[in-house]
Amino acid sequence: MKLLISFFISFWLSILLFLGCNSPSKKEYKKIKVSTKSEARINQLISNNDIVSAERYYHNNHNEDISKRFEYLDSISTGINFENIWNPKEEHKPQLENSFISAGVAIGDYNNDGLMDIFLSRQQDGGRLYKNLGEMKFKDVTKTVGVFDKNMWSTGVSFVDINNDGWVDLYVCGFESTNKLYINNKGYFEEKAKSYGLDFKGASVMMAFADYDNDGDLDAYLLTNRIKMGTDSLMANLIRDNSGKLQVKEEYKELGYFLDRPGNIPALINAGQYDYLYKNENGYFVDVTIESGIGRNPYYGLSATWWDYNDDGMPDLYVANDFMGPDHLFQNLGLDKNGIVKFKDITSEAIPYTPWFSMGADYSDINNDGKMDLMASDMAGSNHYRDKLSMGAMTGPDSEAWFLNFPDPPQYMRNMVYLNTGTNKFMEVAYLSGLATTDWTWTVKFGDLDNDGFEDVYFTNGMSRDFMNGDAKDRFRSQKNKLIDNFNFWNNQEPYRLNNMAFKNLGDLKFKDVSIDWGLDHFGVSTGSAIGDLDNDGDLDLVMNGFNEPARLYRNNSEKNNSIRLNLLGEDTNSKGLGAKVEMFYNNNRTKLLRYVSSSRGLMSSSESIIHFGLGASEKADEIKIHWPSGKVQSIKDIPSGHLYNVLEKNNSRESTKESESMFARSTNSLSNTKHKEKFFNDFGREQLLPNKLSQLGSGVAWGDIDGDGDDDVYLGAASGSSGKIFVNDGIGNFIKTVQNIFYRDANYEDMGSIFIDPDNDGDLDLYVVSGGVECNQGEAILQDRLYLNDGDGNFSRASEGLLPKIYESGGVVCAADIDKDGRLELFIGGRVVPGKYPQSPKSYILKNSGPRYIDSTDDMAPGLKQKGMVTGAIFSDVDNDSWIDLLVTYEWGPVRYFNNKSGKLIEQTKEVDLDSNLGWFNSISSGDIDNDGDIDFIIGNIGYNTKYKATVSDPELLYYGDFEGNGKKNIIEAKFEKNICFPRRGLSCSSNAMPTVKEKFPTYHQFAISSVQDIYTEALLSSADKYVANELASGILINKTDLKGETSFEFRALPRIVQSSPIFGSALCDVNGDGYLDLYVVQNFSGPQRETGYMHGGVSQLLLGDGSGSFKPVPPNKSGLIVRGDATSLTTTDLNGDGKPDFLVGVNNGKYELFTNQFKTSSLSIRLPDYPKGRKFVGSKIRIYFKDNSVQLHQLNIGGGYLSQSAPIVFIGNKQNIDKIMVEWPDGLENELDIKFLSNDISF
Repeated sequence: MKLLISFFISFWLSILLFLGCNSPSKKEYKKIKVSTKSEARINQLISNNDIVSAERYYHNNHNEDISKRFEYLDSISTGINFENIWNPKEEHKPQLENSFISAGVAIGDYNNDGLMDIFLSRQQDGGRLYKNLGEMKFKDVTKTVGVFDKNMWSTGVSFVDINNDGWVDLYVCGFESTNKLYINNKGYFEEKAKSYGLDFKGASVMMAFADYDNDGDLDAYLLTNRIKMGTDSLMANLIRDNSGKLQVKEEYKELGYFLDRPGNIPALINAGQYDYLYKNENGYFVDVTIESGIGRNPYYGLSATWWDYNDDGMPDLYVANDFMGPDHLFQNLGLDKNGIVKFKDITSEAIPYTPWFSMGADYSDINNDGKMDLMASDMAGSNHYRDKLSMGAMTGPDSEAWFLNFPDPPQYMRNMVYLNTGTNKFMEVAYLSGLATTDWTWTVKFGDLDNDGFEDVYFTNGMSRDFMNGDAKDRFRSQKNKLIDNFNFWNNQEPYRLNNMAFKNLGDLKFKDVSIDWGLDHFGVSTGSAIGDLDNDGDLDLVMNGFNEPARLYRNNSEKNNSIRLNLLGEDTNSKGLGAKVEMFYNNNRTKLLRYVSSSRGLMSSSESIIHFGLGASEKADEIKIHWPSGKVQSIKDIPSGHLYNVLEKNNSRESTKESESMFARSTNSLSNTKHKEKFFNDFGREQLLPNKLSQLGSGVAWGDIDGDGDDDVYLGAASGSSGKIFVNDGIGNFIKTVQNIFYRDANYEDMGSIFIDPDNDGDLDLYVVSGGVECNQGEAILQDRLYLNDGDGNFSRASEGLLPKIYESGGVVCAADIDKDGRLELFIGGRVVPGKYPQSPKSYILKNSGPRYIDSTDDMAPGLKQKGMVTGAIFSDVDNDSWIDLLVTYEWGPVRYFNNKSGKLIEQTKEVDLDSNLGWFNSISSGDIDNDGDIDFIIGNIGYNTKYKATVSDPELLYYGDFEGNGKKNIIEAKFEKNICFPRRGLSCSSNAMPTVKEKFPTYHQFAISSVQDIYTEALLSSADKYVANELASGILINKTDLKGETSFEFRALPRIVQSSPIFGSALCDVNGDGYLDLYVVQNFSGPQRETGYMHGGVSQLLLGDGSGSFKPVPPNKSGLIVRGDATSLTTTDLNGDGKPDFLVGVNNGKYELFTNQFKTSSLSIRLPDYPKGRKFVGSKIRIYFKDNSVQLHQLNIGGGYLSQSAPIVFIGNKQNIDKIMVEWPDGLENELDIKFLSNDISF
C-alpha cells in the first residue's frame, strides 16, 4: 500500500508541475494571483510535510454577459453530446413508471491529469465516459479506454479506487444487465466484476462504497429495486404459519410480502429484490448481508448513503426506499465478540418520520454546528396546484392514505430534513428550513455553491409521466381492463416536466429559493446529478442526466475563488480517504465547517471525492483537522485559500476524548416508569374536516405537600379509561404510589388541568381536577369538574355535589388566585372545546370561594371573559405591579388576552397593552422576570414554523365554520394564501367527502386545484360563516414594558428559530445554571393533526440559557441531556433531591413520564413557601432578588400555568454570591427581608 501511495504522490507531483508550466496558457484562462505571504506559507506547509503539494485555482473563464451564477453549456460548447433516450425492450416498457427511467452521473479524475472527468449512464449502450480536456471541453473516450458495452442498460455509477492503487476505477450498475467493474490501468480499463465477486445481475440501482470496517479497503452496499412491474406478487407461493397467518414462502419473497393494515386483512405487496452488503476480503467481495444484521429487505431502493451520523468513526448507512417500503437507518455497531461488524436498524427510535416515496438522499452539516445532518426527498408539490392535483383519494377503496400514520415511523409524502442533535434522536426540520416541498425530486445534492461557508442544496425534478395526477388516475381506473391497458394508457401521456430547484443556505436553518436567480430552473425531466470543480477555478460545477433530453452541464460563475479544496491521499486508509471526517476552522476559529468523504450521494450518482470548503470573506483557514478512518488525526494550520491541497495521511494531532457532562440526567425512579394511556377515539369520524384531534390533549400534573411532611407530592392526571395517580414523596427522592379508590371510580373522566389548593381552609391540600375531552356530547355530566378533599393524611374523597356549581363544559386549564383580596382563592376554569362543534367557543368561568362552596361569579368578577374562544392556557400574575393579581389567557385562533384587575374585577385590556394584533394557535403561557427589571414577562407556546401552515399578517391562515350546503350542518374550511389568492387547505377528496356538492361542482382535481375558496364556496356563504384568523405561529416572549406610572404594554419577540421546530406545550422559566438569569425549558410535539398534515414531531424539547437581557441561547440536546420524544405536554419544576436546583417532570401524552435531575455544579438557593401545614398563605407572594449590579429579579408564586401544570412552590435563585438582599412580599401586603448570612440551600417559612 505504501509503495502504491509513494508512486501516486510522485505521479501527482509530476502532473502538478506539468500543469503549472504547460496548462492552458490562453489569456482568458490563467491562474489566480496569490500574495507573497500566501506563497511563503504554502512552501512552509510543504517543507513541514503538512501537505504534499498545492495547486492554485484558475481564473473563472465565464462569459461576462452571463448574469446568472450558473451558466448552461450546450453540447457544441462542451463536446458532451449525450442523451438518455427511452427505448427499452418490449418486456421492460412497464418500467416507464419506475425509477429506472433515471440515469446517473459520476465525476472523477480517471487519468490523474488533475481534471475531473464525467461518466453518464443511460438505458442503452452502457453509458459514456467523457475526458476533460480543460476549459470545459470534453471528449468521448468510452471505446478508447475500454468501458463501452453496447448491450448494457446502465443505472448507478461510481468512480472509486477499489484496489487502492491511486487510480480511480469505475463501477457501473445495470438493469437486467450484469454489473460492471472497470479496473483502471493508468487510464485504460479492464472489466473484472466477476473476479471481484461483484457481477450481480438484476435490478441494480447503485453500489455505494465505504470502508465500513475501517480495515483500509473498500466494502460495498448494493441497492436494488424490482425487475417486473405490475402484479408480480400474485406469482408468489403462500403458506400459513403455525398461527394460521398467511406468509410468503422464502424463495418467493422477492416477488411479494404481506403488509398489515389497520382494521383490515393484510395486503400482499409487490416486492423488490434484496439489497446486499459486501465485505472486501483481500480483493474479493463476500456477501455478509445476513450476518451483519442488515438482513433481507425486499423493497424498491432508490438511494443508499454512507455517513457517520454519530461521529464514532464507523460509517453508518441510510437506505431510502420507494412507496410502502420503509427507509432504514443502519447504525454501525462495530465489531462484535466474534469479530463481525454488526449493524442495527434504529430508524424507529432515531427518526420521527420518513418520506413515503423516498428517493434521493444526501448529508450536510446544514447549520454548521459540527454534526452531520441528512435530507431525503419525496414528490410533494411545491405549489397549491401541484399539491392538490396529486393528492388523490384520501378515503375509499382506492385510497392508500391509511398508510400515512400506520408505519413506525410514519411515512409522509414530503421531503425530510433530519437535524442531528448529537444524541440518538434526530429532529426533523424540512418545513422550518423551507425544503419540505420541491416537487418530484430525484436528486438531493448539497454543496457550497457560492463559497460563503454554508452548503447550499439543489434538486433535480420531473418524471416520465405524472403518475400522481388525481385526474389521470381516475381516468385509468375507469378503464375496463386495467392490467392490459395500463401501459398503453400511461405511454400515451406527456412526460411530467418540472423545474429543477436550487436553494441558498442563509444560515439559522433558513434556505432561500434561488433557482431562477442562479439559472438552475431548467424545465424538463432531470434525474441523476453530480457536482465537482470541472475547470479548477475553485467553485462547484454541476452535471445532470435526464430522461429523453440531453445531459446538462452548468459552469459555476462565482466571482470569488475563496475556497479551499483537499485531495486526501490515504496511506493506512483507502486511497481516497472515504470515511474521513474533515473539520475546518476559520474567522479566528469562530466558525467551524464539517465535511465527510463518501461515494454514492443523491441518486444513482457519485460526485468528486475532493473536499470543498467555501470561506466567505475569509482568505485563510485557521486550522484543518482530518480524522482519518484509520484513527489518525491530522492538523494543518494557517492555510491560504485559492488552492487545491494534496494531503497525505499522517498522525500529528491528539484527539481529545473527554466528554463534557450533560447538564441534566434522566432519572429512573417510579415516576419515570409511569405511563399516561390514551383510549383511541376517532375525532374525524364526527367532524370530517377537523384540523387536529382534540381527544388527546393531556396529561396534567400538580405538585403539593398533601401529607404535611415538608416535601412535595405529585398528582398525575389520566385520560378517560384510566385513573389519576398520586405519588407520595418519601423525603429522599423516592415516590410511592398511593391507593385512592375514588380515582378508580372516576376513571371515565378525562383529566385535564389539576391543582392542589385548600378551599375548605382546614390546613391540608385538596385537589381540583378539570374534566375535558370530546369523547362525549356537549353538556353531558361526564364534563363536570371534580373536587377531591384531603383527610389530612393524603387520602382523598369526592366532595359533595353542592360544593361546585354544575358546569358541563369540556375544560382545559385551571389556575387559582385571590382576585378580590378576601383571603380566599378564586379559580379560573378555561373552556377548551365544544365536543363535536369545533371551533365554536366554549364557556370559561371564574369560580369564587364563598366560604361554604364555589359559586359562578364570572359575570360579576370578569365581565366579557366567559365566551372569548377556545382556551389553551392561563396564568395569574401581577403584571403592572399594583398588588392586584391580573389574568392572561391564551387561545387557539386568537390573541393572548390580558384581563387587568381593577380592585377585584378583571377587565379586558388586550388592545390597550398591544396584544390584540398577534393571532395564533397558542398552547400555553408561563411567567418569569427574564430581563431582571423587576416585572414579570411571559413565554407563549405556539405551533411554530415547522408545519405546512405559514401565517403572516399579510397572508394569514383562515378557518371558516358554517353551513356551506344548506342542509343545516356546519363544516370547517381551512384556507391559505398563495400569490394573493385564497385557496382551500384541504383537497378535493376530503372536502367532497364532507360536502358532496363540492364534487358535483368541481368533478376533477384540476378544476378544484385552480379554484379559490370563493370560487368553490361562494363569497356569500363565506361571509355568513364564522371566520377565524391566525397571523403569528411563532412561540415567543412577551416582554413586559410596564413603566413607573403603571402603564403596561407588551413587546412580542419570537424565540430562536430552532425552538420553532415543533409546537410548544409545557414551558418553565427558572435559573438552571445558577448564574442569576432565568433560563427556559420547553417541551414539544403533537400527534393530533389529521393524517394529511401528519404528526408534528420535529422537536425533542429544548433548553435555552438566558442572558438577563431577555434573550436566550439554545443548548444542543447532547449537552443539555434533555431529550423527550412523543407528545410532551405538561412540564413542572421541583427539587427532587434537595440540592437547591430545579429538576423537571415532563408529562407525555400516551407515553411515559420523563424525569430529569439537574447536574450543574452551582451554589444555588431554593426558597420554598409552603402554605401548609404552617405559615401564612403564599399564593401570589412576590420574592424580589436585589443583586449588587442594581438589577432586580422578581418571582411570583402561582397556582397553575404553563400547560396543564402546577409546579412545586419553590423559587430557584442563582448567583448567590452577588445577591444584595432578598425581600418577600406576602399576599396580605406584609414584607420580610431574609438574612442572607443564614440562607441555606432550602429555605422554608
